[in-house]
Amino acid sequence: MDGSRICRYSSPVRLIFGPGALQELKGEIGPKEKPLITTDRGIARSGVLKKVTDVLDAAAIPYEVFDGVEPDPTVSVIEEASKVFRSRACTAVIGLGGGSSIDAAKAVCVGGTQEGYLLDYALGGKPLAGDIPPFYAIPTTVGTGSEVTAVAVVSDEKNKIKTGIRSPKLAAKAAILDPLLVSSLPPKVVAETAADALSHATEAYVGQGSNAISDALAIAAIRMISKDAVNLVKNSANVEAGGNMLIASCMAGMAFDNAGVGLVHAMAHPLGAYYHIPHGLACALYLPGVMEFNAAARPEKLASLAHAMGAAITGLKAEEAAERGVTAVQALFKEMGLPGSLSAMGITFRLEPKMVEDVLAFPPGKNNPRPFDAGEVTRLFEAVA
Repeated sequence: MDGSRICRYSSPVRLIFGPGALQELKGEIGPKEKPLITTDRGIARSGVLKKVTDVLDAAAIPYEVFDGVEPDPTVSVIEEASKVFRSRACTAVIGLGGGSSIDAAKAVCVGGTQEGYLLDYALGGKPLAGDIPPFYAIPTTVGTGSEVTAVAVVSDEKNKIKTGIRSPKLAAKAAILDPLLVSSLPPKVVAETAADALSHATEAYVGQGSNAISDALAIAAIRMISKDAVNLVKNSANVEAGGNMLIASCMAGMAFDNAGVGLVHAMAHPLGAYYHIPHGLACALYLPGVMEFNAAARPEKLASLAHAMGAAITGLKAEEAAERGVTAVQALFKEMGLPGSLSAMGITFRLEPKMVEDVLAFPPGKNNPRPFDAGEVTRLFEAVA
């Protein structure tokens, strides 16, 4: 425990997890609620949406569906979903899918009930007035942890930035983690979202906002991801691996919701905004380089990360063991089939000056354990071009 400061930890979300946990949804939704399910067309086509609506139909719970969520949901998408929420007299929201669908659900709770422009309530803006609709989260990927965070990430398409709406009111009333819902995930999606979860856990673990409780959650998540991510990439029908990865992602979310993220996410956000790269893949590109950069500030913690990932560090100095942590992350990403550069993805990268400015202005970046400047950010961007 850090005896030099007072720390705080909170996690108000009720968690229900295990094979078949989806069936518990009918007991969580109030008898007079009419939820809007926010999801994407891929989830609708895959049959996962029907699994949810079958549970609601069997319990005679009325609902509406908005399946127009896209990766990195924009203000216009949220406004469209909010209109459906209001016009169909919905009283609750279910976020079904990956982080984009769950973040969209939280944003609809804002857009469907609050006055004015959605981004008026973004970080540093107006507080939410009054009560907002109950929100339920059902993740179908293994990376975002959005089901246990109190922030909705929204893309401002006009200014090409991602921003967040944060409020304790955005915490889910319940989150359902059912490995049967991730059993048909493509290997690429498993790998990218697992990389997102590992980035959450790592940044929470080494960040300035870390504490004893967030550290325990983060290092446990790192251990579980290292053990089961590849197993799930190879076989998404592996129920044990799927359940473990959902829990690991959730724990990483609980860790970073309290301890914060850092430079990896500060860089991943503008990359996603400019090049529309999946968030987890963007994090995977920058995590090893940022770990190397942060090693001078957190060698002992990165040594612990190396140990949690199974690296042999006995007899090594902390600095040497920290390097094994970087190597272990790189090896894991390679084994999951993730590319190590933008050029390997067929992308010709051109660094816009505003991308560097956006990194420097990204508030969570201040949580990074080592200060950074424009020169360092430029170097890290170009290192994986």
